[in-house]
Order: sequence, then C-alpha cells, then structure tokens
Amino acid sequence: MSSIEAFSVPLSAEDISSAWLSALICDLSSPSFTLERSFTNDSYWRDLLAFTPDFRTLHPLPKIQQFFSVPISVAQPSQFRLLPGVRYRRIGPTKTFIQGIVQFNTAIAQCTGVFTLTQIEDSSWKAWSFVTMMDQLSGVVDRFVAHTPLCRPAEWNTVMEYTAVIVGAGQCGLSVAARLENLGISTLVLERSGAIGNSWRSRYESLETNTPKEYNHLPFVTFPEECGKYIPCRDVADYLENYQRTLGLHVLTLAHISAASYDASLSTWTLSISLSSKASITVTARHLIGAVGVGTTGGVLPFTPSISEKSSFLGSIIHSSEYKSSSCVGAQKVVVIGAGCSAHDIAQDTTNHGSQTVLIQRSPTAVVSRQTIDLFLAVYVGQDAPPIEIADRFYLALPLLAVQNFQYDTIHAHVDQDLRENLSRHGYLLPGPEDNFFHRLSVRRGGYYIDRGCANLITSGKITVKSGHEISHFSPSGLVFDDGSQVVADLIIFATGYSKTTIKQVAESLLGPQVADTVHDLGGLDSDCELAGVWRPTGHNGLWFAEGDLFSARFYSKFLALQIMAREMGLLSPDQRTYIPY
Repeated sequence: MSSIEAFSVPLSAEDISSAWLSALICDLSSPSFTLERSFTNDSYWRDLLAFTPDFRTLHPLPKIQQFFSVPISVAQPSQFRLLPGVRYRRIGPTKTFIQGIVQFNTAIAQCTGVFTLTQIEDSSWKAWSFVTMMDQLSGVVDRFVAHTPLCRPAEWNTVMEYTAVIVGAGQCGLSVAARLENLGISTLVLERSGAIGNSWRSRYESLETNTPKEYNHLPFVTFPEECGKYIPCRDVADYLENYQRTLGLHVLTLAHISAASYDASLSTWTLSISLSSKASITVTARHLIGAVGVGTTGGVLPFTPSISEKSSFLGSIIHSSEYKSSSCVGAQKVVVIGAGCSAHDIAQDTTNHGSQTVLIQRSPTAVVSRQTIDLFLAVYVGQDAPPIEIADRFYLALPLLAVQNFQYDTIHAHVDQDLRENLSRHGYLLPGPEDNFFHRLSVRRGGYYIDRGCANLITSGKITVKSGHEISHFSPSGLVFDDGSQVVADLIIFATGYSKTTIKQVAESLLGPQVADTVHDLGGLDSDCELAGVWRPTGHNGLWFAEGDLFSARFYSKFLALQIMAREMGLLSPDQRTYIPY
C-alpha cells in the first residue's frame, strides 16, 4: 500500500453526490445523449411531469435513454444544484445507498430530482434510481398566505362558471381544490352528503389512522397540535370541515350531478346540479374531477358474500359499514367474517368490551406492526424531520417498479418475523414471501392488516381464529363449515369489504355511458407500475380522477393541479404527449 493510499480520506456522501451530479450534467448535455456515466445498467427513472406531461417509470438504462432523449432536448434542463441533506440510507441488512435531492430548471418549470446512488464494481457511484418531479410552472406564483382564505365568499347563482368542478369533498377533493385555487384556478366542489367529513364520521368509532399525524397533513393546513399520534376518525372529519372553512373553498353539500354534457369544440362541460330543497343550478367548467373514492370505501357498495340458509339464523347479521361501537353489541358471542383492517379493529373492539369473538379468515392476510410502519415513515417524525415537502421526496425516492426487485430480501424476511410466527402458531394464515405486506399495500392494494393490538388478542387466545375451511351454510345457531365444524354466534359481522368499482363504472354513474366509453377501464397499475387513470389523464379530455389516503391527497393533488394549469396555459402539444416551451 502506498503512503497516499494509507492516508487517503474516504469521500463524504456530499462529495460523492457532487461528483455524480457533474457526471449527470455532462451526460445530459452530450450531443449523442447518453446516461452511461451517471446511471447503472439496471437503473430506474420515474418522472412526474418534469419532462413529460404524465407519470412514467422507465427501466432499464437502454429504455431510459430511448424514452428521455427527445423530452430532455425539449426541456433543456439547466441550473442544477445539490440541496443540503444528502444521506446514506440502509435498506435491509446488505443494501446501502446515498440519497439526496437536486433542484433544476427546465424551459417551463422549476423541478427537483431525488437520486439514489449505488456503488458498482469499479467502486464508482451511479444512479440506481432517479425520481424527477415538477415543483412549479415558471411565472406562476402561489397564492396561499397563512391564515388567509384562498377564495372569496361564493355568490351562488342559478348559472355559474368555474374552471374546475370536483365531485366529492373528502380529503382528495378538498386537496385538489386547494391546489387549484392556489394556482388561481376557480374551483367548485360538490358533496353528496350533508356535511364535509361524513365519510369518516359514518365509520366505526374506534377507527383511527394507522400512520403518524405528521404523515397525514393536507396541503397548507396541518392537523392541530393537540391531535395525538394516531388520529381518530371523528377528528379527521372535523379537520376536513375546518380545512374548508380555513381556506374558504367553495363547497356545495347535498349536491349531485343530474346531467352532464361535454362540448369537445369548446373543451367545456355543462353540468346540471341538483340541490336538496333548492332549485337546480347549471355550471360550466373546462375540467371535471371525480373524487368519490374510486377503489376505496367511499362511493362503493358494501359487499356480502352469498351463503345459503341465511334466513335460518336466529341471531343478527350486519355489514361492517353498519357497525358503530361495541356499546351497541353488548357481551355476546360475535363472529367477524373477514381479515382486513376493519375486521381486526372490530374484533378487537368487541373483545375488549366483553364479547367472545371468533375471527373467520377466508384467505391469507399480510400483517405488519405499527412500529414497522413508523420505521418506514421515520423521515416525517422527530425534531430533525425535514419540511414535509422534502420528507415526501425522500419517502418516494424509489419507484414502485424498483422496490419490487428486492422486496423479499429487504422487507419480508427481516420485518416482524416474531409477530408472524406467533400468529401462524394460532392458526392464522399468512401469504408467501412474494406476496408480503408491502406488495399488497402498493400493488394489490388490499388483503393486509396493520396491527394495533388485535394480534396480541389472537396470540393470547382471547380471539379465536377460524381458518382453512370454507363456510358451507348458516344454521339457526351460527355457521357450518365444509368440514362439518360449527361456530356459534349471536351476532355475525361481515367485514368483507366493498364491491369493486372501476374508473369506467364511476364515470358511467356520474356522466353516462357515452363519456365512460372513452375512459381507460383501468384503476390498477399499468406497465410502468403507475396508477392508471388516477391523478393523471383518463382518456377523456377535461376529465380527471383522484383517490387515495391522506398522504396521496396531499402529494398527488399538486401534480393534478399542475397538469390542469399546464393545459390552461397552452403548454402541451396537440396530442398532449409533450410540452411546448414558452
């Protein structure tokens, strides 16, 4: 070893990141456009509007280079700068990355990029993942000022004109409205129920968020300081009501669309809106956003499987959507059919208040502890937590398509192993390693449980799990299974979810079959592992959909608003596949 090698100082994460950024700038400015100096061969690039007017994830390097060659030449990225906060990140027992954020400008916007660097065989560091996103369109100024409403008080008339109309005043509808009004786009929100937040108030009383408060704030208005770590459903409902009041958003309750038509030549919707105990009004708008809970519990019908001889049962039968609290049950024998979050919460509630509870698990359930969720969301919590906008970028630093490649090694095999083994010993069915919790959360979007205490009741024998056999039929005293075994019950609760609702079905119920025929019949993940038709183009001009939890409402509402603003500014090509610089 030479004296130079003996006394060399390892490069810091900042030094490595700065060297990588120089290589990236060199690659992007190369006449032949290559990314070989800055990206690994198996790399991923996710773009959220920075270079393309859509959400795209490309992999591996040849596809990245082929796809981004033209968009980057049009966007002319420049003024790259490395932000403070570059960090080493360990994912699983063996994988170490360097992550950081760069800011840059394009011909039409200010943007950021979150890079994830990995060390390759020659000891150099290259990007394994790069997530670029538009932050702000050039020349567009945010209107939000703290403690000041975004909107003037509404003047309600029988004929009104808005730039955008949103159907649904839940977390997604309100977040999109706030983002649009922040950009100066006039927006009206329609809510079918009598009050904002009713979709949360109508759930069982013990329901609360399974993620920390800091992860769940909506744009511009945070949850109150007095809220605990996990927020009860009624407090979420109150927060949504206060959100609308604070920002002055224009919301009509007890309102629904009774007729809709779209004039393609004018790019305009004409909506007839029925109001309870009031005269109908007509509203024109260039953009219509459905935020009625596509793929969630809002706006879909409770599902109860068909089981024979139901009329013979002498007890009571309800769906979980009808369950409010254990005070309505009393100490009796309760059977809960299902093994998702609601089923476990209800079983825990009834057991803690004196009922003998049996949980009937019809198929395997992926389980993870709240402590594990907290670890994955650690970037949001604590005195050293960055601003929420920065935390969001680090949280989504790896595209879903990339995460799947090392899921088993880093997530399933090393997380909550004792919890899973204890449940398994008590007859609880768990999925295989490739179908773990995070796969079900992000890809399947169902079939999981975040444990808030029910697992301990199962492993301590206070809740009995019945699994491995199908229900054959009802009996006067309960349920009979295909092996002849029986479960006695006074009350049977079907926590069996809700009927599946596609985007096309929602479009048809809102707007009729003619519009629905133009909408992509999707809503799951496309070939890029991006959510198809939600928060992005649907297949029909001027028609959008928004759905998801509080985090999704906060994060993706910004990109939906930017897409609408870009169209209002005339920044898209006629086929709407590329940007047109100023």
